[in-house]
Amino acid sequence: MKTWEKKLYCCFSMTKLLVTIFYISGAFIIVTLLSMPIFVSSAKAQKLDQGAVSKRDSIKNQSDISRNSKIKFKKGKRGKRGRRGPAKVIVDLVTEGTAIETVQVYGRVIAQQKGIIAARTRGAVEAVKVRVGDRVKKGDIIVKLISSALIAERDLKSAELKEFTAKIRTVGVQLALAKQELKRLQRLRKSSAFSLARYQDKLRDVERSQSALIEAKARREQAKARLRIANINLTNAKILAPFNGVIISRAVEVGDYVSLGAAVVTILNENSFEIEAEVPANRLGGLNNGRVIDVKPEFGRPFTASVRAIVPQENALSRTRVVRLLPNFVKPNLTIASNQSVVLHIPSGASKKALTVHKDAITQRRGKRVVFVVKETKGGLRAQMRTVKLGEAFGLRFEVLKGLKSGEQVVIRGNERLRPRQKIKINKPDERRKLGKWRGKRSEAKESHEERQKRKKDSKPGEYGNNNRATKKESRDGI
Repeated sequence: MKTWEKKLYCCFSMTKLLVTIFYISGAFIIVTLLSMPIFVSSAKAQKLDQGAVSKRDSIKNQSDISRNSKIKFKKGKRGKRGRRGPAKVIVDLVTEGTAIETVQVYGRVIAQQKGIIAARTRGAVEAVKVRVGDRVKKGDIIVKLISSALIAERDLKSAELKEFTAKIRTVGVQLALAKQELKRLQRLRKSSAFSLARYQDKLRDVERSQSALIEAKARREQAKARLRIANINLTNAKILAPFNGVIISRAVEVGDYVSLGAAVVTILNENSFEIEAEVPANRLGGLNNGRVIDVKPEFGRPFTASVRAIVPQENALSRTRVVRLLPNFVKPNLTIASNQSVVLHIPSGASKKALTVHKDAITQRRGKRVVFVVKETKGGLRAQMRTVKLGEAFGLRFEVLKGLKSGEQVVIRGNERLRPRQKIKINKPDERRKLGKWRGKRSEAKESHEERQKRKKDSKPGEYGNNNRATKKESRDGI
């Protein structure tokens, strides 16, 4: 019995094991079948990525080779260090003439004609003809007031004048009648019909009529004056520009009511500018009426100005005096404005004859002041370094005591990195450092960069090394 049970238990265990193995095998097969497409797609994508990367690397190597060939082609233009082309410089002449030592004094621009235009009559604003910044001429209408009330007032004054004129005529007739009766009584003076009381009464009537006539004439003159005032008020309803200028502020708008003397606009005459400066009293020795000095504004073109007046009043605190100067503009200088700050070069001493050089020509080399003089040689223009001895400063120039001669050309721009006997090329003073002419290395780099950018723009996605994003996206999409 026990043997049969053991056999049956062994068969059941084997059957259970086989069923378990079957289920495990089935699950493994199912998982393998489900994950197979994923493995296939990832392998395909990896293969495409490797192909795109290899293609991109080959294109990048080709672009590097082409760029290096271009750089090598351009290398012949500059060559190695020390073989670059002539240095671009700007030169100035060493001059000999009369020089004056000057000091800088700050001043400001003021306008002789600047004022607030006020209303000459009362009324509401009907129209404003100008805006801030508009240029006006003398006599142009700036503001127009409502004139209906002024017209009615003028008509009233005209009627009053007519009334007093008629009253003068009435009083005149009464006076003539009284004089006529008085003459009749005078002829009856020797007759018995003469009445002394009546004569005296008539005499008083004549005097009364004369007084009434004088009063009527006075009233007529008053009426005429009032009519003239009414006409003036009506004329002043149009506010006109008193001089040529520019509107710099406006104080009224349409509908505002202005009274007599109210501010309307502010006008500035830009052709009446003057320079005002407070000059130290000990620097006035070189100034007199009509003396021309140089003026340099904060921005814009420099100009000259002549001394108009030196105000004979000294500031007790700063020990300065006010000097007024008239600017000499060859053309209208639109860069000059009222209250603008300017620098005046005031002469501080007597003039003397001196050899001068531009201050930008002076450089420091090994603790010495040197300049580079232009010398013409068989190989072209070269820069010769010279040590100079300087004297006083005259504005933008220095007095040369030793080292230079009149008429020699010295470098004032581009002398910072010059070497002795280096080849140079003279540029005009108005020429600026242009890209590709002054800095060759940077210009070549920028030129090749521009070409590279153009090649990027013209190339299709995936054909240039920098289009990594497009290449990866296309590889993922299987393109």
